[in-house]
Amino acid sequence: MIKICSYNIEWFTKLFDANNNFITSSDPAKQAEITERLEAIAEVLARIDADLVGIVEAPNTTTTTGARSTVDALELFASHFGLRCNKAIIGFPSPGQQEIAILFDPAKVEVEHDPGGTATLKNPPFTEQFQIDTDEDGIKELYKHYRPPLEAKVTKLDDNTSFKLMVVHAKSKGIFSNNERLHWEREAQRNRRKLFAECTSIRRRVDEWLKNGEGVVVMGDINDGPGMDFTEFQFARSAVEIVIGDIYEVDSLLRSVASRPKWGNYGWEPSTASFVDSFTGKRVNALIDHILFSQQIDMVPDSGRIWNPYDDDQLANDSAIKAALRKASDHYPVELTIR
Repeated sequence: MIKICSYNIEWFTKLFDANNNFITSSDPAKQAEITERLEAIAEVLARIDADLVGIVEAPNTTTTTGARSTVDALELFASHFGLRCNKAIIGFPSPGQQEIAILFDPAKVEVEHDPGGTATLKNPPFTEQFQIDTDEDGIKELYKHYRPPLEAKVTKLDDNTSFKLMVVHAKSKGIFSNNERLHWEREAQRNRRKLFAECTSIRRRVDEWLKNGEGVVVMGDINDGPGMDFTEFQFARSAVEIVIGDIYEVDSLLRSVASRPKWGNYGWEPSTASFVDSFTGKRVNALIDHILFSQQIDMVPDSGRIWNPYDDDQLANDSAIKAALRKASDHYPVELTIR
């Protein structure tokens, strides 16, 4: 039995220098802020006490100079704070900033990068271009993952059984620049088509694994959830539902740790993140971090949990961990225990 966790640690890379050590500042106030955030992240991970953590927005890896290393930074962090999960892996490095990584306890699981795909435009390796008709005009467009999802084989050491794990950081739908605001509808639709394309590619890999009889877990920041925004209603589906699968192929559907979100006083409930809306200036909750798992995965009943400091009843009287969760990231961890 192992506990797994998905956690987007907001700009984790900014806490490390070019040599993969903790960054320091000559400004005492700034240094205190850095230290407090590192301690908060460590406190959250120690409290959850997972055997495996899929990390989104992990520290950078630089392929040009080789100086920055996600693995070195994460293993330094784990060693410094005495975390059980003290070994790290990444898959294909991102061409930009922020990486996707896995931090795990080598006494509980063995984890290896295990990329799939074939030499085709339909289901290639995640570093290659793929074809999807996202605007339904009968012409397939070419897309490419900006951050290639991390594919791994996870072996539980207690019984030597294994499953396939994918950690993802999908395309953001955010409208950030003034130019994008001027063309909001066009940019919103283009972002969602890119997101749909990435999630279709992810689902194709899931189908490949399922056909091979593998148990499958997909976790990470999908940047979408059912009922998230106006543009979704125009397309009549969410990207998460693409990953979950086709309702006419029931045996291949993925299950979710979270329940279907409902609109509440502060946004969507349940939620895994909280952001300031760029148009209204108000904070809104969103369900965009997920753990999805196939029917071959034996979930321990009621073990799914979102560590949201604002609406997790188990944290009601625990002010220390609630403060750490708020300090550590603008996203909240999602966990699941499997047999």
